[in-house]
Amino acid sequence: MKNGILLLSVVLCTLANAQTAPPIIRNPLTTYKGLKIDSRKGTLIEKQTVDFAKFKNLNIQKIITKDLSDNSAESVLGIMYEYETFDHISKKTLTIEKTELSKLIHALQILEQKEKEAQSNKDTKYKFVTMSNIEFGGVYSEKLKSSVNYIKMPSAPYGQNLNEFNTDELKELIKILKKAEQDL
Repeated sequence: MKNGILLLSVVLCTLANAQTAPPIIRNPLTTYKGLKIDSRKGTLIEKQTVDFAKFKNLNIQKIITKDLSDNSAESVLGIMYEYETFDHISKKTLTIEKTELSKLIHALQILEQKEKEAQSNKDTKYKFVTMSNIEFGGVYSEKLKSSVNYIKMPSAPYGQNLNEFNTDELKELIKILKKAEQDL
């Protein structure tokens, strides 16, 4: 009798756990509020990529997607990077829309301005995260006695792709992004 009740409770618990909803998978081929490439079945999508510049190991691009059925087009900024695990090398492109790009440029300009000010509060850190989970930030390094800026790209499930750069390279990045914003 006890074995039957125990077996019945195990079966009921297993059935209850099996009824959970499947996980939601975010589609990397969609842009925020933009053309949803995978949901457009039966239409021809044209994609053009124009390189703007290279910054560290990042390739900054203009990506134009065009739906040829109704000639609607969308332009976004793409940041392509490579990441590597033990036995796998991959390339990934993340997108930033024009409205978000202007916010990013403004945040980087504020970061540049804060770096020029006196380093009175050395414990201050700055961070800006885009909709594609690209993290831009800055932190004061005691070892270098100056600010270190970084871009953290989401990559494999096991790690992050981190690019560190100095104040002069921050100015260069802002200049590249302003040029890209004008061209979008």
